[in-house]
Amino acid sequence: MDLRSHPIELAATIQALWRYPVSSLRGERVDTLALASDGVRGDRDYLLVDLVSGEIAAPEKIARWRPALELDARVTSRGVLISSKDWAMTIDDAELDSALADQFGFRCAIRRAGSSLLTNVGEIKLSPRYLASPVHLLSLRSLSELSELLPEAIVDVRRFRPNIVVDTRADENDWVGRQIAMGACRGTVTEKTKRCGMTMIAQTNLCEDPEILRTIVQRRQRCFGVYADIDSEGVISVGDTISFDER
Repeated sequence: MDLRSHPIELAATIQALWRYPVSSLRGERVDTLALASDGVRGDRDYLLVDLVSGEIAAPEKIARWRPALELDARVTSRGVLISSKDWAMTIDDAELDSALADQFGFRCAIRRAGSSLLTNVGEIKLSPRYLASPVHLLSLRSLSELSELLPEAIVDVRRFRPNIVVDTRADENDWVGRQIAMGACRGTVTEKTKRCGMTMIAQTNLCEDPEILRTIVQRRQRCFGVYADIDSEGVISVGDTISFDER
């Protein structure tokens, strides 16, 4: 059946919302998100960086950065709070760089994306390693299907770092090319989400599991979830209805 000819069957609701204040660190589950044309407000505003080389953290590729997924980042009234199992400090805390050096075993820090940093190769502008799509959506249906394929695995939403978890019976791959409405926001689902090693590496309360990525590659052509651009800005909340129209 062609779902494009039956838009009512694409009905969906927002089951959960996530924000990641620091790229590569664990994020926070929230009740609302403010969406803008360049993405989620407060999402990935900061980067974890090597103070000597200027290298941006890449835990999915480089083993020394993997402790990043043992750290949580969340927005508080005092600013972005970074916490491990042993400590909690805000971005502006003078002791944070030292705590991070102890965590990783080398000099590193959290700095705002777009800021400048003086390194051993000179002054550099800190930019994300890749330009993320504004919004990342993932359905409970996809999570359930992956769990059925991997009954021994812990298929946890935190492995996939979505912004919006969607409760729907539809396949989100069929949303690509459609206009999407969520609360007061409007946008377009642009492409399927290609997955990387971040899905399988260990993090707090989740063990390393290469079968997660291997199965997504073999059974879903490496795609899991979808990206969307935002055309009309606004705030979305858990429980909001999501609807789709032809592009």
